[in-house]
Amino acid sequence: MAFLTLGAFLLTLGVAMKVYAYDRLAVVPLDQNTQQVLGDDNANFFDADNVAPGSGAITTIATVIGDPDLAEEAADENDGANVGVFTKGQSTDNNDQAPPIDFLEQTFAIDRFTGEAVPWSGNSQNGEPVDYEGQIIKFPFNTQKKSYEYWDATVKAPMTMEYEGTEKVEGTDGSIDTYRFTGSVPETEFGIREVPRGIFGLEDTNSVEATRTYQNDRTIWVEPETGVMVKVQEAQKQWLKLDEPGAEDVVAMDTVSASTPETVQATIDDYGSKVGVLKAVRTWLPLAIGGLGVLFIVVGIAFAVRFRNQRNSDVDDEAYATV
Repeated sequence: MAFLTLGAFLLTLGVAMKVYAYDRLAVVPLDQNTQQVLGDDNANFFDADNVAPGSGAITTIATVIGDPDLAEEAADENDGANVGVFTKGQSTDNNDQAPPIDFLEQTFAIDRFTGEAVPWSGNSQNGEPVDYEGQIIKFPFNTQKKSYEYWDATVKAPMTMEYEGTEKVEGTDGSIDTYRFTGSVPETEFGIREVPRGIFGLEDTNSVEATRTYQNDRTIWVEPETGVMVKVQEAQKQWLKLDEPGAEDVVAMDTVSASTPETVQATIDDYGSKVGVLKAVRTWLPLAIGGLGVLFIVVGIAFAVRFRNQRNSDVDDEAYATV
């Protein structure tokens, strides 16, 4: 009886671990607070401080902070779905002085398991409502070897990130296995900026409104079990263009910025131990526990049958002795 009870318990535990425990482990924390730092020591850019072309090192800092209270509002709008709400602030600059070369602020709701954007009335980018699509800050738990749509904040539209292969990414004191995804945004007009007319090689008579264009070859290295973006690289170009005879295009940004080794190592430290736990709960651990439960049940049944047969034999012996 003890074997049957223990076996039933282990079998139930294995099933529960597969359908219940994993779903509660594989979710983005509502109060997540993370930071990614990207750098390029040899960038060309339009120096906002001097209102002129510049060159040198630039740093991009992206901070993501969760808001549990807003998550409740977004969940109500999505019929109680398991969603999280996050604010992302991102700035790119060549020094610590205002104004930065570029700045971005986003507030968005995502599915806590898939990482995909979900509809919500509070979704915004730089203070304006926006309908996000695709992945924004992470890929799904149990990322697959396929293409994913990823939100490009500059053109305010999703781009396709194609699976390219597996790759080990090195930090400062360790490494982690990843899936590498790549995608490109062709040169696209995305805004207007007021700048001095003289930067285009024309007589500097006044300020003009220049067209801004952008293209990007993006690579993202994703740890597949957690869906965490371990490393990001942006081979990005931006131009300022003026539709006047003789005007020369101005490089507003020419950079290959990548996550710093320190950022990669921090991600490895934060998520490396979680990889094994999630994989075990998703794959072999429920099978092992459930299989052990089945074994105990089989042993219990065998003992029960043996006990019954022995009992019947004893009864027959008693009856024969009485005769």
